[in-house]
Amino acid sequence: MASKSKRIVALVLTAMMATTALAGCSGGGDEEEPIPTPVASGSTSEKVDLSNEETLKFIKDQMAQEASKAGGTIELKMWCSSDDRDFEKGLAEDFKTKFSDSRYTINIKTITKGEADAGGAVIEAPKKAADVFSFADDQLSSLLKAGAIAEVAPYYANNVKAENGDDAITVSSSNNKLYAFPKTSDNGYFLYYDKRIFSDADVADMDTMVKKAAEKGKSVYFNMGNAWYETGFFFAAGCTIKYENGTQTATLGTPEGLNAAKAMCHIAESEGKGFSGSPGQIGDNAYVAQGFDEGSLAAAVIGTWMGPAIKKAIGAENVGAAKLPTVLMDGKQVQLHSFGGYKLLGVNVFSEFSFSAQTLAYFLGSEASQVKRYETRGLIPTNSVAAQKDTIKTDPAFKAIEDQKAFAHPQGSSVGGVYWSSGVASIGGDIVTAKGAISDTDLQNKLKAVQDNMHV
Repeated sequence: MASKSKRIVALVLTAMMATTALAGCSGGGDEEEPIPTPVASGSTSEKVDLSNEETLKFIKDQMAQEASKAGGTIELKMWCSSDDRDFEKGLAEDFKTKFSDSRYTINIKTITKGEADAGGAVIEAPKKAADVFSFADDQLSSLLKAGAIAEVAPYYANNVKAENGDDAITVSSSNNKLYAFPKTSDNGYFLYYDKRIFSDADVADMDTMVKKAAEKGKSVYFNMGNAWYETGFFFAAGCTIKYENGTQTATLGTPEGLNAAKAMCHIAESEGKGFSGSPGQIGDNAYVAQGFDEGSLAAAVIGTWMGPAIKKAIGAENVGAAKLPTVLMDGKQVQLHSFGGYKLLGVNVFSEFSFSAQTLAYFLGSEASQVKRYETRGLIPTNSVAAQKDTIKTDPAFKAIEDQKAFAHPQGSSVGGVYWSSGVASIGGDIVTAKGAISDTDLQNKLKAVQDNMHV
């Protein structure tokens, strides 16, 4: 799922203040607990080939050394989303089989913790957090500020850099050091639609889609009350939305912001008549799955994680995918924008089994695991070889993501925690509730209030 970590900035500040307080209170004779350092094992130039017996022997020797300090058992915790838990648990079992050895036992506990919450949870209690965790790329800077994520071990770093796309490596790095293992390249949203209802031309603009869906007694779904999706309207209108050096800029209380809100109002006028702008109490995923399964939805703005459910509901042959449509804004059709990014794997800097954790993270992000993740979960790889496989290159979702990239904004440099907590989601939520019947004056007041909330 998408990352919308609203508490991370506050948690980082709390962690930093706590660190300062502890430093100020420590007595001159007290010994401070040593800070863990990144693993630096093995050659940094040779390729790590997990099918090579000598490579496996070296890795197992390192794991055996770690296990010998803990009674012969390697205990690892792994966090992943609820949607991915069963799949990732299966990969963990594959890892245990591949790296089994008579000198030690491997136990891996797979725990549900979504990518949107993982970074904040690690920062809040790093010593209790998972050894390996999946998170959205916008959380990396906060994890680094809190000193909660380990640098990728030199033994694996060159491989990771060589095997994954340049953009994935860029968002996984800071100051030319690699801190995460790329996992998927699809942390964004686009349009899924029923090809029996819409032609390729129909899905180019929202008004056409809403009209045609209404004629069929169905709806087009866009969650306007969710800031992650709603922000696409503000980007499209030309609002400046940036997060730099801990400062949020979002020019919503401007003519451009008003144009975005009025465009939402225009669409929301069709709420219940070809358009659906809220999932109610059940949430996006359940609403979309249920809507396609029961036949009430003809299209939805969502991400790849819902691909398998939509295919199951209406048949893979009937599923289309495309970049977001245009919307009527200030008298003309304007392309909707979005957030775009990556999901990454991080290793906790406080992991007791640091080399084993690094090995697990590398295994989970390997070409084989990424291909298997795509085949099972429909998630798009970052691995360069995997991404060139015909089954992936010809996937409509892959093309939709590629087409949307020109209009997708990196989340980490666009929004911080204060953006999510500003009340921005209430703008779209109120518009849907009112079915678009909100005056320009009221819209301007709402936009200005939200903008002010970001700049306190």
